[in-house]
Amino acid sequence: MRATVGYCDNPDAALAGKRAATLALEKDGLRDKCDFVLLFSTSRHDPRILREAVASVVGETVPIYGGGASGAISNDEFGYDGDQVILALFWLEGVKYDFIIQGGLADDEYLAGFSLGRKLAAAGIGPASPVMLFYDALYRVDEEIRLVMATALLAGLKESLGFLPGLTGAGLQGDYASSLTMQWVGRDIVQHHALALIFSSEVRVDSIIMHGCRPATGYYMVTKADRQTILEINGRPALPFINQLLGGSISPDNYPFFLILGINKGQRWGVFNEENYASRLCLALDREREGIVMFESDMVEGTEFQIMFRSLDYSYMPSRIDQLFDRLADRKPVLATYINCAGRAGAYAGPDAEDARVVQKAVGGRAPLMGLYSGVEIAPVGGQPRGLDWTGVFSLISVPK
Repeated sequence: MRATVGYCDNPDAALAGKRAATLALEKDGLRDKCDFVLLFSTSRHDPRILREAVASVVGETVPIYGGGASGAISNDEFGYDGDQVILALFWLEGVKYDFIIQGGLADDEYLAGFSLGRKLAAAGIGPASPVMLFYDALYRVDEEIRLVMATALLAGLKESLGFLPGLTGAGLQGDYASSLTMQWVGRDIVQHHALALIFSSEVRVDSIIMHGCRPATGYYMVTKADRQTILEINGRPALPFINQLLGGSISPDNYPFFLILGINKGQRWGVFNEENYASRLCLALDREREGIVMFESDMVEGTEFQIMFRSLDYSYMPSRIDQLFDRLADRKPVLATYINCAGRAGAYAGPDAEDARVVQKAVGGRAPLMGLYSGVEIAPVGGQPRGLDWTGVFSLISVPK
C-alpha cells in the first residue's frame, strides 16, 4: 500500500482542490489511478466545488471520503482558520479496505454508534482490527448549535460490538466559529455522519497521545452532573469551588477553552503517564446553576479528576515520535497522521506553541504527513478508546515490507 499527500491554501475551491490533488499525484512520479481519497478542508470551501475539483484530477470514479477541519498540516506546510485543503491518495496494492458510513448523529449519538457497531460486526471487525473513525462533531441547524458527544457514540459502538477496537480518529469541525460543514462519503455529500475506515489485517495503525499538560493538583470528585455540565464538586457548587481552588488567579470568564481537567485511567498515585490521561476542556459556564460545561459528557457523578497544568514545552515530542517509528521494526510506514486539537494552534495557545512545526521536523521524510486541526481527538487511554480534548494524536499506518 502507498499513500501521498497534497496541501493547498487558496480561497478558490476549484483551484485549491486541483492543486492539492495534482501535488499528491506528482509525488514519487505516480501516474496510475489511486483507489480512494481522504479529503479535509475548512468550511470556507464549497464542498461540491472542492469535490468536483479533486475528482477532475484523480478520476470521477475514485471514491472520496472526509469532511471538515479547522486547519491542516503536511510535511512542509501548515495553516488554520483559513482556506486550507489537505488530502491523501491511497493505492491499496492488494490491501483491502472499506468505509462504513452511519448517519443519525444529530438525533442520537448512542443509537448511531450502536448501528455503526452492527455494520462493523458484519464486516468482521475484531478487537485488533485497524480502524479510524471520523465523525461530524457539531450539530448546527439555523441558530441551534450543540456538540455531538464522542462518549455516547463510543458507548453505543461498544454495546453493539461487545468491545472497542483500538481505534483512533477525530471529531470534525470546519472552523473556529462552528460553521456548517459537510462530509464526503464516496460520491455523495452528507451531514451528521460517522465514517469508519477499516483495513485488512496486514495493515497496522500505531498511535501515541501527546497532551502537553500535567496534573497540577490532587484528586477531586464530581458529586453532581447533568450530561456535560458539572454541577457539584466535593459536594459544593462547581463554579465557586474551582474559583476558590484556583485562588481567584484566573477569572471564571476565562475558564472556557482554558480550564483543563484530567481523568487518570492508570494508577492513582503512579508515575505520570499521559497515555493514561483523558483531558477534558471547559466549553462554557452555566452561571444560573453555578456549573461548568465540558466538551464531553463522561464526567458523571463519582468521577475523580485533577486540574491540569498546560505546558507549552513540546521538546519531548520528537523522542515520542521516534519511538513510534522504532516500534514499526521491519514494517513500512505508509502514512503519518496528526489529529490536533484546534485550540492548540499557536494563535490560540500562544505564539511560541506551534506543535505542527515540531511534528513536521520529527517526521522529516520518513512518511507522508496528513495532519488535521480537530474539535475532538480519539485514541486509546488506559486501553480504551476515548474522546479527548487539548490533545495531539500521532499515528502511523504501516504494512509489512
